[in-house]
Amino acid sequence: MKGVLEALHQGDYDTAIERLTRKALFGSKGEAREALLLLAEVHSLYGEEGLERAHQALEEAYELGGLEYDPLYRALLGELLALEGRGEREVRALFLPTEDPRARYHQAQALFYLGRFEEVLRTLKEGLPAFLAWRAEGLKGRALERLGRYREAALAYERGAELALGLERYWLLLDAAAMWLEAGEGERALLALEEASGAVGEEPAEDAATRHYLLARAHFLLDNPNRALEEVLKALALEEESGHKAYGTPLLQGQILLRLGRYPEGMAAFQEALARAEGLERGYVLHEMAVAALDQGAYLEAEEYLEALLREEGYPYQAQALADLAEALYRQGRYQEAEEVARRAMQQGAEAAGELILGHIAYDLMHLEEALAHYRKAAELSEEGSREWVGAQEMVVDTLAQLGYRSPEEILARAEAVLPHVHPADEWHQALLAYRERAEAILREGRRPN
Repeated sequence: MKGVLEALHQGDYDTAIERLTRKALFGSKGEAREALLLLAEVHSLYGEEGLERAHQALEEAYELGGLEYDPLYRALLGELLALEGRGEREVRALFLPTEDPRARYHQAQALFYLGRFEEVLRTLKEGLPAFLAWRAEGLKGRALERLGRYREAALAYERGAELALGLERYWLLLDAAAMWLEAGEGERALLALEEASGAVGEEPAEDAATRHYLLARAHFLLDNPNRALEEVLKALALEEESGHKAYGTPLLQGQILLRLGRYPEGMAAFQEALARAEGLERGYVLHEMAVAALDQGAYLEAEEYLEALLREEGYPYQAQALADLAEALYRQGRYQEAEEVARRAMQQGAEAAGELILGHIAYDLMHLEEALAHYRKAAELSEEGSREWVGAQEMVVDTLAQLGYRSPEEILARAEAVLPHVHPADEWHQALLAYRERAEAILREGRRPN
């Protein structure tokens, strides 16, 4: 079987399948059984496409006898059933305790299909043949990705790439780069992408488009929007060539153009993303468009996008969409409508954003005590550094100042907490510095305002 395993590692599946089929037909009973199990393994690597042939190989192996309590046979069968969508109880009933790395790999694959990602990590074991060893690292990476452990996922994909060859190595490096981006590590993503570009000769157009898209994301993350725009344009051209047009590419283009202050072009890119989007993807694009319009001060436009977004069924961030709609209404001076929508947003979970809008409405109406209570609540409910937290902290400081610098200690503490999160070019930066200086002076003088 050595030649077969080498062919599999090299990605020469046709040769491996041909040799295994011959061994199954003409080998001894034991050789045929071994060959058929390996043949089932090979077909299982193709996922749903290989289901029928994998089942057929397993059935032929079982007919040769001696496999009823074989851990590898049962693990393979469990994997195929899990892939078909069978229930967890039926799949798990096939698993036998074993230390065999191959059997445990296929148990882990079955567990992945069942959504048991933590168990996948505990089940995989060292000692696999080369054609499975890199796949095990890739499986580990996918499980970690589903668990939101992006840095660990990137490292798993990179370990897999060290063991893989050719296109498999290239694809794993692209996966690693994507995970470094999710982890916020743009430099590590660029290193993985540079390695990927040297891992193959001529790239398929669709894969090249993905690599340039990831390069664009990395440069955008590293605050290099002009280079990011160059890369995303390359990705778009390659998508045209390949015929595979992803909605995320013009979406990223729009984000980059907005960063460069090119609002009309950015919105045109978002429109292209919306035309490409399907299902839940439409909601993500509409939300991007709405937030962009809000930031631009195009509040009626933002309202239209948000109303369209709220008609999209199943959008998972509806509470935030309602909060954004409340902001759009508030910015138009439609306070009663804004308050109603803000309270709906709070009922659905966007409590901090809703409290912030209620605070703004109260502040504008000069109900400063009420505004202060809402702003304090918003700061308490939001995550430090988030948009809501920064806005709430700024407004608590401002409101206390409007109330005659009541509680200078609180003004000082909140100003110092929020200043590192406010860009020096932001007008709020100077205002907060002034509020802090005045509060410090009051505390030095040891007096309290009336």
